[in-house]
Amino acid sequence: MTLKNMIYKRKSCRSFTDEPVEEEILEKIKAFPMMPLYPDRKVHWEIVERSEVWCICPWTTQQLIAVYAEEKDGYLENVGFMFQQMDLYLQTLGLGACWLGMGRMNPKTKKKVEGMKFVIMLAFGYPKGDILRHDRMEFKRKRMSQITDRWDPKLEAARLAPSALNLQPWYFTHEGGAIRVYCNQIGTRLDAGIALAHLYLDNQDSFRFHKEKLAMEMPGYDYIGSVSL
Repeated sequence: MTLKNMIYKRKSCRSFTDEPVEEEILEKIKAFPMMPLYPDRKVHWEIVERSEVWCICPWTTQQLIAVYAEEKDGYLENVGFMFQQMDLYLQTLGLGACWLGMGRMNPKTKKKVEGMKFVIMLAFGYPKGDILRHDRMEFKRKRMSQITDRWDPKLEAARLAPSALNLQPWYFTHEGGAIRVYCNQIGTRLDAGIALAHLYLDNQDSFRFHKEKLAMEMPGYDYIGSVSL
C-alpha cells in the first residue's frame, strides 16, 4: 500500500504486543527517505529503546523514534511534515504507530544532540488487532465546513490527518490559486505540519509550499504558509 493510500486507512495504535521489531525491519525504517518542508532546517532522529524513555501513558513500545530539531522558525511544522510520512510508512510495514507527545528521554539515559532540541516521539511496534480503518466514516474528524472557507475536495487528505487530542487546529483559506494554511493557537504547529504532509502525499506532482510576506491575519490563528496543489 502506498503512503497516499494509507492516509485513508491509518489510525493511531495504542495497543501493542511486547515483541520487538526485527533488525531487518529497523534497517528499512532507518533508510526511509523523508521529504522536508524546510530543507534548511536541521533534524536528527534515532530509534531508542523503551528503557531510555520516560512516559506517563499506560502503554509504550519496545522501540520508539526520538526526534530532535534545530530550534528555528518553522521547525515544528517541519518535524510534523517529515515524521507523518514516517508514521504512514511504518503502517505500510504492518506496524502500529502513534505520535507520543507525553514521551521524554529518561533523565538517567538522556542523550544530548548538539544544537538540537528534543521535540517529539513516535511509538511503533507490532499491534494487537487490526491497525487499519475500513471505512472513511470511522474517522472522527471535523466537517469540511469547519476547517476551510470553501468546500474543496483537495483538502480531504488534510481533514483526515491526526492531531494532538484530536483538536484538528488547522484552517484553510483560498486566495487566487493558493491555499493559505493557518493553525489555531490552542493547537500546535507540529499538527499543521502533519496536515501539510497529507496534502503533499496526496498531490506530490503539484504540491508547492511557500510563505507570503503579507498574508492576511486571522484572530486566534498563526499563519503557517501557503500551498499550491
